[in-house]
Amino acid sequence: MPKRTHWTFFLAAPSLFYLHPSWADEQQSQLAQIERIVVSATRTEKRQLEVPAAITVQSFDVLRQKGLTYSTDEFRGVPGVFFLRGEDTPSISIRGATGNHGNDTFLALIDGMPFVGPDEEVLLSDVPYSIVEQVEIVRGPNSALYGRGAIGGAVNYQTRDPATDITELSLTAGSDNYYRGQLLLERQTEQGTGLFATLTHEKDKGWRDNSAQDTSSAFFKSRLALSDVSELTAWLSYFERDADVPSTIPTLANGDIVEVIGGSKSFLGQGPTRNNLQSWIGAVRYEHHLSHSLDLQVTLQTRQFDRDVRLNFYDYFEFDPANNMMGVNGFTSFNDTSVYFAEALLHWQNDRHNIVAGVSAERTTLDEKDRWSGALDPVFSGACGFRFYDILIDYSTGKIINDQADNTCFVREQLRTAADTTNQFYGLFIQDEIDLTDKLSLTLGARFDAFERDIDFTVIGTQPVDQSASGSANAISPKASLAYQQDNSLLYLSYGRGFNSNFGPVFQWDPNRYARDEAPTTIDNYELGWKGQALDRNLSWETALFYFEQKDRRIFIDNPNPAGPPTLATTGQKYTSHGLEASVSYRPTPATQLLFNYTYLAPKWDELIIAGSFGEPDSDYTNHTPQGVPEHIFYSEVSHQFSQWLQARLSYEWYGNYFVDLSNQVRTGQHQLVNLSATFTPLEDDKLTVDLSITNLLDEEYFYYFAASRTAATNATPGTPRQLRLGLRMTF
Repeated sequence: MPKRTHWTFFLAAPSLFYLHPSWADEQQSQLAQIERIVVSATRTEKRQLEVPAAITVQSFDVLRQKGLTYSTDEFRGVPGVFFLRGEDTPSISIRGATGNHGNDTFLALIDGMPFVGPDEEVLLSDVPYSIVEQVEIVRGPNSALYGRGAIGGAVNYQTRDPATDITELSLTAGSDNYYRGQLLLERQTEQGTGLFATLTHEKDKGWRDNSAQDTSSAFFKSRLALSDVSELTAWLSYFERDADVPSTIPTLANGDIVEVIGGSKSFLGQGPTRNNLQSWIGAVRYEHHLSHSLDLQVTLQTRQFDRDVRLNFYDYFEFDPANNMMGVNGFTSFNDTSVYFAEALLHWQNDRHNIVAGVSAERTTLDEKDRWSGALDPVFSGACGFRFYDILIDYSTGKIINDQADNTCFVREQLRTAADTTNQFYGLFIQDEIDLTDKLSLTLGARFDAFERDIDFTVIGTQPVDQSASGSANAISPKASLAYQQDNSLLYLSYGRGFNSNFGPVFQWDPNRYARDEAPTTIDNYELGWKGQALDRNLSWETALFYFEQKDRRIFIDNPNPAGPPTLATTGQKYTSHGLEASVSYRPTPATQLLFNYTYLAPKWDELIIAGSFGEPDSDYTNHTPQGVPEHIFYSEVSHQFSQWLQARLSYEWYGNYFVDLSNQVRTGQHQLVNLSATFTPLEDDKLTVDLSITNLLDEEYFYYFAASRTAATNATPGTPRQLRLGLRMTF
C-alpha cells in the first residue's frame, strides 16, 4: 500500500492552494470555456465532447512545464494506459492489450500519417518530440480509419500550425546535466500564408551509466493559400540522436532485486552501447474545396532513417546468483529505412450525413545487417557450453569474464543476418456519421487492407545465401457506434475492430528456421461511454466501460511437417480484457482546477499454450493474467493560479502491482510518484516565462519488472529518481 506520509503530503496540498486569493478570474473563466477540437477519432474536426470515443489530449508545452521530458511521458495521467520502461524502447499497454513484439498494439501517427517501423511496431525513441505541439490519444481500435497497427488505439502526434507572429527562445537546464535549447519562429500573413520553423538541441548526461543522449532537430512548415478554395501545407523535419542504452538488473525468480555493483546507477554489459539515428521526414498536404459540401485532401509523406544500434540483450539462461554471474547477448545492427506514403481523402457533408472516404498506399524498404558478439556454440555441440553469443558478467564487479583473447568461443560482431525487406500496404475506407434525429446519431464505417512482405536474404546464420521469403494477407475492419447527445453530455455505444499485420521482425522470416502461416491479429472492442460538462462547464467528465477480445496472436510451435524448417510461425492464442476508465475535471474557483483519473483493468488469457522444447510437455496458462498490466491506476492533479504571474501544479500518480511472469507467481511493481511544477510570468507583457519543476518529488525508488516469455521474473529496470528542471521562455 502507499506510504501514509505520501498520502498526507498529497491530500494536504490542495488546502494550501486555497489560502491564496485568485488574481486571474477573467483569464481562468476563459480557459474553462475552451473546447478542444480533435480529429484522430473521426478524420474530421469535431469537439471532443461530440466524438463517440475515449480521447485524451496532451499539450507538449504543458508536459515540458511539468518537467516531463522523457519518451512515454505523454501517457502519464491518460486513463487506460500503462507503460514499462526497459533497456531501449518502452512497452505501452492500452486497456490491457499486450503485443507480440515490441509496441505493436497501437498506431502512432504524425499529423494523421502512419509512423510505424519496418518491423511493424512503433519506435517511440524515433518520434521527433521537439516538433510536436500536442498529442491525441484514442483508446480503442481505430483500424477502420487508419488500417494496421491501430489494434488497441491510435496516438496522433500533431505538429504546430502557423497562426500568429512570434519569435521564441527557450532554454532549460536540470539534473544530471540536462540541457535543452530551442529557437522558434512563426509568421502569418493576411493573405493566409503561414511559416513555422524551429531549431532544437537537447543533451542529457543521464542519471544512469550509459543512458546519456544528445539530440538535434530542425523543423520547417509552411502553409500557402493557393486560392480561395485551395491550400498547400508542406513540412520538413531533420532529427539526429546519439544515445547510449542502459542495462537491466537481474532479479531472482521471485522478483527480488539482486544487489549489483553501483546499485541502480550501474551499467552491466559490454559497452559502449548506442542507439543512434539520423532521419528526414517530409510531407505535403493539398486541400481543395470542390464545393460547399465536398472537400478533397491529398497527402504525401516520405521518411528516411539511418540507424546504428548496439545493444546488450539480457540472457536469463546465464543468470547464476551462486557465482554472481549474469549474461547478455551482444547485438549490433546497421540499417537504412525508406518509407513512402500516399493518401487521398474525400469529405462530403450535408444536413444528415458526414462522410469520409479514401484510399492509401504505403511502401517501406529496409536494408539491414545484424552482427552479434559473445561466446558461441555454432552447432550446439557443447564444446562452448551450448551458448548463443553470450557475454558473461560478474555483477559484483561489473567485469566481463569470458572475453579473453585466448577464448576461441568468443566472437566479435559476427555478421549473422543481411537482408533487404519490402513491406507494402494498400487500404480503402469509408465512414458515414448519420444524424438520425437532432439528438441521436449513428456512425458506420469499414476499411479493407491488403498487405505483403518480401525479403531477400544474402546472409543467414553467418552463411552466404541467396534465399527469399514472402507473405501476404488482408483484413477488414468494421466500425459502428450509436450516440445520444443532450445538452452538454454524450452517451454512446460503440463497436470496432483493430488489426495488426503480424509480420514482426525480419529474423522471424528466416526460411531455414521458420515456416509461416500468415493471418493478422485482431481485437474486437465493445464500449459504453459517457462524457459531458455541467456547472457552467466547470465540471467535465469522461468514462467508459469496455470489453475486447483478441484473436490470432502470433505463436511459434514445432513444425508438423518434418520436411520443412523446424519451427512453424502460426496464429492462435486468445485473450480478453474488460475494464473501466473514468476521468473527472472540476474547477471549484476560476483559479483552481482539479483532475482525477482512475483505471480498472482485468485482462485474461482465454487460451495460452506454450509448446514444450527438448521433449518437455506443453505448458497451459489459460485463464492466467497477461504480464505487465496493473489492475488499478490512479492519477490526480491540482493546479492553481495564485496571481497574474504565478501558477503551480501538483500531481500524484499511483500504479498497482502487476504480474511479472506467465505463471502468475510473481506480482509486484507498485509505485507512486509526486510531481510539482510552477510557472512564473514576472513581466506584465508576458514576454518572459519561467518554468520550475520537480518530478518524483519524494525520490521514490521503483523498478519496472520483466520476464519476457518466462514463467519466472528475470530482470528489472530502475525508474527515474528525483529530477529538477528550470526553464526560461522569452518571446520577441
